[in-house]
Amino acid sequence: MWRLVAVRLPIPWDDFGFPSPVDLGGTILLDGEVAWEWESDTEPDAAAPAFEIDRCGPARAKDGPAGWSVDHVVLMVPSLDAAIETFASSHMRPRLRTSIDGRAMAFYRAHTVIEVIESPVRSAALYGIALTTDEPLEVVALRWRSLGHEVTDPKPAIQQGRRILTVRGLGSGLAIMSADRAR
Repeated sequence: MWRLVAVRLPIPWDDFGFPSPVDLGGTILLDGEVAWEWESDTEPDAAAPAFEIDRCGPARAKDGPAGWSVDHVVLMVPSLDAAIETFASSHMRPRLRTSIDGRAMAFYRAHTVIEVIESPVRSAALYGIALTTDEPLEVVALRWRSLGHEVTDPKPAIQQGRRILTVRGLGSGLAIMSADRAR
């Protein structure tokens, strides 16, 4: 079974009150050039999903605050069918394949969820990340605005019963979602 263990994005985690690097529920978040790291208990390392995205290597991190975790990582691809074939070469199958607002997408579980979205990009790219918190999103928005970040007001998420806010002006997408009470 493949497991996404680390994601490096140009997001200064310590500017948001997290230690850097930070471990949020078993996925390590690092600041810097876009990269990811995989591990597997069943396959050789060479079979990790290959999308010409750099590997960030193993990392140690401090635990993040209680009630925070990684909800999903967003991977943009020029062809969803080709991405599904690439994941299949590592024996990974999508849990769901759908279209939302005319965009084809597939979802994989690799400890954390990977949301793969077909988009007019030249090559596959890690676009961003969505975190989940037990804190009220209004409190998070106010705290981060007080730190100088551009944060949207919370609004209903695509997932029924959940809410989301986004942080703008970063080198990667960052969204914060309310906890999934259905789990």
